[in-house]
Amino acid sequence: MPAILEDVPPGYDWGWYSREDPRMHLQVVDRQHKGFKYKVWLEARGRRIFTPANSIPAKVLKRLEAEVTRRRGSIEAVWAHLMIEQNWLTYTLRGNLLTLIAYPHTPNRFERTVELAQHLGIRAEEFKPQDVGLNSTYAVIELWPDKPISRRPFISIPEILWQG
Repeated sequence: MPAILEDVPPGYDWGWYSREDPRMHLQVVDRQHKGFKYKVWLEARGRRIFTPANSIPAKVLKRLEAEVTRRRGSIEAVWAHLMIEQNWLTYTLRGNLLTLIAYPHTPNRFERTVELAQHLGIRAEEFKPQDVGLNSTYAVIELWPDKPISRRPFISIPEILWQG
């Protein structure tokens, strides 16, 4: 399902496909406008942006920017899901320190570090690799994935990855 924003403005659908550039963006995906190849970048190395990749009519761009601003959180969550599924998001763990690595092995690579115990407000000396995972369904870092879902602490990946 490539459409993330539908009918913005009327007649234009925006989204991405599974084989995409490893950098958050939206492009026109509806059949009528697909040939125009309209595309906007939504990040630059972890910074939130809204930058057209090519020329887009002002009335289309203005409406799209307003909708992206309004729905950025959900767009980022769906993109984080794609990142996990495509192996564009990995991590390392040292004690309580988790480092997320976005787009490894690409020019768009960037990192974010989270002190897990402090972030969650819990006391723990260190976490073991089996204690931490990336959950693509909810676009979160999860602790203790073997516990029932209602007992797992979650950290929103979009809130950690993108700034500005």
